[in-house]
Order: sequence, then C-alpha cells, then structure tokens
Amino acid sequence: MSNTEKEKKKSTGKHGTMQKRKAFPRKKGYIVALLLLALVTAAFFVMMILTDLLPSDLTVILAGVVVALLLLTNFMFSSRFRWKRIVGILISMVLICVLASVTVFMGETYAMLNSISGSSAGSADASGPDADKVSVTEEPFNIYITGIDQWESEKGLDLERSDVNMIVTVNPVTKKVLLTSIPRDSYVKLHTAQQMDKLTHTGVYGVDETIYTVEDWLGVDLNYYVKMNFSAAVEIIDALGGIKVYSPVEFESSLKGYKYKKGWNYLGGYKALYFARERHAFEGQDSIRVENQQRVVKAIIKKMTSSTALLTNYGDVMSAASRNMHTNMSSAEMTELAKMQLTDLSEWDVQSQKIDGEYGEDYVASLTQSQKFSVFNTDPASEKKCTDAISNVMNPSQSEINAATENSRKGFIMNALYRVQEKVKEKAQHSEEEG
Repeated sequence: MSNTEKEKKKSTGKHGTMQKRKAFPRKKGYIVALLLLALVTAAFFVMMILTDLLPSDLTVILAGVVVALLLLTNFMFSSRFRWKRIVGILISMVLICVLASVTVFMGETYAMLNSISGSSAGSADASGPDADKVSVTEEPFNIYITGIDQWESEKGLDLERSDVNMIVTVNPVTKKVLLTSIPRDSYVKLHTAQQMDKLTHTGVYGVDETIYTVEDWLGVDLNYYVKMNFSAAVEIIDALGGIKVYSPVEFESSLKGYKYKKGWNYLGGYKALYFARERHAFEGQDSIRVENQQRVVKAIIKKMTSSTALLTNYGDVMSAASRNMHTNMSSAEMTELAKMQLTDLSEWDVQSQKIDGEYGEDYVASLTQSQKFSVFNTDPASEKKCTDAISNVMNPSQSEINAATENSRKGFIMNALYRVQEKVKEKAQHSEEEG
C-alpha cells in the first residue's frame, strides 16, 4: 500500500466518508499561545535593550536563538502532524517560562543597580560627593571604600565611624588593581574644620568629609566611593559562595571565637568579616588588621574576576549590595564594568600596600580637649611611596599598554573558547607532569 493510500485510509471513516482531522489543541489554543509568546518575547527584547546588561555579541546570539525558536514554534503549530503540534506547544511553554524569568531578572537587576547608585528617587542614602566621572572601561580611576562599623539594624542608632578606609586604583586597560589601605586612626586634618582628628571620625560627618579629607591629605583624586556596612560585607561574600583567604598565622577571633588556621581558609560571610576585624589577637596591632582587610577585599575581587562567579551569582551579589551599600558610580558605569569583565573573562593583577607609621597620643577635634587620645602618626615617606605607586598604575608605560592591548581579545564567544582552550592545555600539562 502506497503512502497516499495510507493517508487516505486514515482520513476516512468506517463507511468511506471523509473524516475531519482533529486539531491539537483547538485553533483558539494556538492563537492564545502565540499571543502570549509574542508578548513575553517583546517584553524580553525591550528589557534587554533598556538594561544593556550583556556584551553585544552575546546579546546578538541570544536574540538569534530566540527568533529561531519562535520560527520553529510557528512551524510546528502549522504542521498537519499531531506530534509536531505537541512539540510546538512544549517549546512555546518552555520559551515563555524562560523568557519571562530572564525578563524579570533583568528588571530586578536594573532596579538594584539604580538603588546602589542612589539614582532612585527619594533614596535615603543619596548623599556624598558627586563622582569625578571617567570612561570606566578605558581610563584608570580611584574608588574609595569606606566601611562603616555597624550592622544594618544599628543604622541611625550609633555614629557612623569609618572603620575600613581603602583606595582601590583600577586600570581597565592593563587589568591592574592596587589596594591602598589607610589605618583607621590616622591623624589627619579635617577638610571642613581644618583641625586634627582621627580618620575614622570623618565618617561621623558624612562620606563627603572622609573623601575630601583624604584628597586634601594625599593629593589623590578619588573618582568614586563605595560606602558599606558589616551587613553588606557578609551578604556579598555569601552571595559569591564564600572566599578563599590566606592567613600567615593561626589565630582566634576575640569577638566570635572563630578559629583561623595558618594557610588558606575557606570563609563564609561572617567568618570573613571577623577575620578582617580582628585586632586583639595580634596584641592590638592595627597594621595586621589592615593587611587582613586587604586579603579579604583581594579575595572578593579574585572570586569575581577569575571564575564564573560574576556570571552565575550576578543577581545574588547585586541583591546583597543593594540593601547595604551605596556608591556615586552610576548604574550605567557599573553595567559597563560588568560587561567588560564578561566580555574578556580575564584575570586581574591585584596588588596591595598600606600607609605605615606609628602610634602616639594627641588631641582630636571630635572629642574632649581635656585629654589626649591614641592616634596613628603616618610616615611621610610611606605616604609618598604609596601615592607614587598609585600614580604608576594610573599612568602606565607605553610598553605596558602595548602588551595589554596585544593580549586583549574582543568578544565574549571568542574569549570563552580561548579560556576553555587554556584550561584544556593546563589540564593536559598537569597530567603530563604527574605522569
């Protein structure tokens, strides 16, 4: 029996009358599914264009995949074969769920970025100096990190002292980051009052006072700032899935009893926070605490730039940051930095330094003048050494720029393939060495 005769037999009833083919589902079901799919797809494309969160080549590929699936779904719907129409329904259901989820994710991430940057109307934290804007993917810049010594639940109940003070110098061309830590008790001249005080007390007068005081003192332009509290540090580290931190000595936290071994430690949010805060275990040596703070910040940067953490944990990190962190960097600038990292997938060279000096006693402007208090007198030679190092990162040599440009690879897909190739080579080399 030929195929034509088979089809004819299937389409006729018992008495030879033509039998009408049943639709699955009925025509109205097709229309509803297509309309819903069209609405979700339109929302997806609008949100993707509005937020501009992904590298351009990845955006084009995703758009192509979505369009291809839409055409495939329409083809399946119009088929006279029942199994193809069933497959079309399944594809449309999966596509609707995926596109809706991604659209919601992009919208929430966009809102979170605006919340962190204080661009949301009525933001309670929208204070601080205006940013000295640069092209963050092409020009070097300085970010000042000011860590407030309180939890989110304590906000407004206590003075906001600046417990962590760090200049993060970033050169996006040479892929270099320099962390410069400043002891909290550094004895500096306040920008507004022009009187001597501890740097930590500038936080009481607002982040503006901290930024301008440091700029006056060190002569370094601070393009942006990031203000965060204990809760932000804990939640961001947990959102990254923890960090790997090296400790040169074994010690125990005097605040929580956490124990840290000599060598590498895998730390969650709380344990990392108390690692960075500990001072009494080192006989009150604040310099060691400063070094541990650098180790934690360096570990966070390494986790975000040397693995898939930024790609897989992007939403969780942004959610954690939006609740307890504030910056004058715009949401567009943060997006550009994230896109740059997702595009080249390269590891950054992260170095650290700190301003040295020694403790003494002197009068501080924000406290009673009837007695002297413990202050950290910074060493002018150390100050100059640190500012020179910052200048070197900000102003690389032409040979450094040429090397960085030569090694740069454009496009997410090509870079991803290159990274996979590198990993395969490393694994093969490691196997050879073991053999």
